[in-house]
Amino acid sequence: MRHLRESREAEFILDRLRRTGASFSVLLILWGAYSLLRIALLPFLSGSMGDPDNYMRLLEVRDLLAGQSWFDVHQYRMNPPLGADMHWSRLVDMPLALLAGGLSLVLPAHVAELAATVIVPLLYLLATMAALRVIMLRLGLLPVAVFAGLATVPLFPMLLQTFGPYSIDHHGPQATLALGCAATLLYAPARKAALLGGVLAAAWIVVSLEGLALVASLAGILGLRYLLLRDRSLAWFLGALALAAPALSFATRPMAEFTAFRCDIMLEGHMAAFAIAALAFPVLSVKPLQGRLVWRLTALTLAGGASATAAYVLLGRCAANPFAELDPLIRTYWYDFVLEGLPFWRQLISVQIMLVWTLLLIPAGLWAALHTGLVPRARRAAWLPYTAFALAAVVCSLLLMRAAIVAQLLAIPFAAALIVRFLPKARAITAAVPRALATVACLTLATPALPSALGKPLDPLFVGNGIWAEALALRRTPECDLTRLRALPHGLIFATLDLGPEIVTLTPHAVVMSGYHRNQAAMKEVIDSFSGDLARAEKTVKASGATYVVVCSSKMDTALYRTRRPDNLANRLVEGRAPDWLVPVKLGKQPSGLLAYRIVR
Repeated sequence: MRHLRESREAEFILDRLRRTGASFSVLLILWGAYSLLRIALLPFLSGSMGDPDNYMRLLEVRDLLAGQSWFDVHQYRMNPPLGADMHWSRLVDMPLALLAGGLSLVLPAHVAELAATVIVPLLYLLATMAALRVIMLRLGLLPVAVFAGLATVPLFPMLLQTFGPYSIDHHGPQATLALGCAATLLYAPARKAALLGGVLAAAWIVVSLEGLALVASLAGILGLRYLLLRDRSLAWFLGALALAAPALSFATRPMAEFTAFRCDIMLEGHMAAFAIAALAFPVLSVKPLQGRLVWRLTALTLAGGASATAAYVLLGRCAANPFAELDPLIRTYWYDFVLEGLPFWRQLISVQIMLVWTLLLIPAGLWAALHTGLVPRARRAAWLPYTAFALAAVVCSLLLMRAAIVAQLLAIPFAAALIVRFLPKARAITAAVPRALATVACLTLATPALPSALGKPLDPLFVGNGIWAEALALRRTPECDLTRLRALPHGLIFATLDLGPEIVTLTPHAVVMSGYHRNQAAMKEVIDSFSGDLARAEKTVKASGATYVVVCSSKMDTALYRTRRPDNLANRLVEGRAPDWLVPVKLGKQPSGLLAYRIVR
């Protein structure tokens, strides 16, 4: 009787989802439940914003609201008095500044600021879920499948951390813009959708130049549509991209950024390449030439070739990887251990499993959607361009791990198709234990969360770099409460790179430098001082004008510096053998991995 009652309840719920699972009200309920759960968990969390870039973004917004110029994103409490040179876009600061500034009219400034860091990522999640709903409906998925896709968002590991409270770096808005572009792709041929896609793509690249590869993939897919179907959406997409890219760039960056020829932002060379493509393609694809495949192919080839040639000539060295010119010391003890920026073969095993599982989801979900009668015939063609874009994102994630955020979002419709295909079969099993196991197996098949979690115990086997294993062995466990530094008189702190953003956000102190690649000279001085020769470290630290030296024994960068040589400053400080030109400073009675020293001159 109990099983019969459960079956009836399940059938009732399933019937409701068949009719209303794709409604916007259901989306709001799911988003609201997820948001309330994340907010309810905040008191039980450490209160840390996690990634140093989240602290730096908050500081950028705080300084903007305090009167720093819209066109100036320098951080003047790093590397004073010149400040740290940043390449970040004000587009990401806008919603944070608007919400924090607005709330500060009725709330204390620090409460308004905290509320903005919690609410803004959840608003990005709402926009992303809305785009996902549109995508799944355009792909012809049933309402129950749309519900399943939206409900599985928290089961994708990269999404859980990207759209949670305090995650205010550029990854969230970048992923939202990418998904918006994917949604417009499914409306082709449609002029308005192509125009919107071009504007969203421009904003995506302005926020982060990393999006350029996938924007090129979008253009390539639209090019194939023109070649095979005579769909001219590409012309409108390129036109919007060519106009919006410079407009957004010049509206958010000073002209000095472009004349300095920085390789980490959109430059005039990129804009010229977009403009050439936008002008050449309509001219070369005029109606008299559209009738024959060879002429359409010629138009695409000439327009693309002209654009690529212009980019190569005008961008010069910036046509290559902007990190190619990193100093070897910075690369070895900083960049090579920013795991989100590394390729598949240099990741932890659990991350490798997550990336590969996401890749396998796509063909499996495509089979479930197209070969099991799940999607109407009229909508099956829409899966082809979408699948091509999803595969392009997965390939990018294998080369650059943080691109997995976009790849996992694009994989959700495939996961939804798998769940709707197999979950009813699992729930139809009469025996309780096999039914539970089959249900878990179905969710495991459709999302990378559990496979990745099962791979966690294997992470210590990671041997991509011998320094990594050595650093893990040297890392200490006590966490560091940097608010303890508030007790010290204001001064300039010579700290390890990862501590910088948190120190300047949580305390009134300034720091010598943090891990921002435009500031290589100061970054190299910090790394070399902690990891290199002690006599040279003393000269560099004293010459910096710093008042204090601070390290955190639980931070990975401290452990990495310790691997370079046995008798360096990092080892001396962690082992309690500070040189005589440093005097320990007490920061409270509780045990802590935070170590502070006053510099004696």
